[in-house]
Amino acid sequence: MRPLLRLLGAALLATTLLPASAQSDNYTATRGGLFGWDRYDEREDNGPLSRRNQMRLDALVIGSALSVALWEGTDSRAGRIAWQSVDAMATTALATETMKRVFQRARPAEEANPNDWFAGSQHASFPSGETAMMAAAVTPVILALQDEHPSVWALAALPVYMGAARMASQGHWLSDVLVGGAVGAVGGWYAAQRQQHRDDGLPEEPCRHGFGLRQRLVPHRRCRRGSLGRLPADHRPI
Repeated sequence: MRPLLRLLGAALLATTLLPASAQSDNYTATRGGLFGWDRYDEREDNGPLSRRNQMRLDALVIGSALSVALWEGTDSRAGRIAWQSVDAMATTALATETMKRVFQRARPAEEANPNDWFAGSQHASFPSGETAMMAAAVTPVILALQDEHPSVWALAALPVYMGAARMASQGHWLSDVLVGGAVGAVGGWYAAQRQQHRDDGLPEEPCRHGFGLRQRLVPHRRCRRGSLGRLPADHRPI
């Protein structure tokens, strides 16, 4: 649970400090929202923060996770981690869509008042689904690899970037982004924990029929099941 709290804390700090839209001097006096941090600002989605780049990143993350998951299947560590990301993104999408339908908050581009909740079913600002998706996608990867490769924490920049970009596009308030990131991180953590419990019940024996294109195309490839695809202790090199 401690790595999850570190991830949430880092995302909260970075998302609060980085977005130009939240730090600009050119904003109206209208502010408030869930944490009292939301304030209306002009649209600034230019260059790296453009909506086109946001959509490209969405496609890249979803496509990469699905491609690795389908290619590697469930019998390799990479495949299992990728499936955790896919699972987390799907669960998080369902959660954020449900919250959007419940809270019906107007986006900054629709209404300059951050306190405009339950404004009608056409409004869907809270929380940020794309920020949540980015957090859900990277959290299982970070949790799985942080001990061996601490640099994997650099992936936390993806939800931070998406949150900043969505605010610059007037698509979300700061509280939308923060809650979205938290929902995604929790979804990623839950997916990783669920896979871990599932792996603990698997026998540590050779397997040759796991789901995945790689196994189908290379039928004689063998593997050994273990937590996240690692070899059992008695088969690891000393």
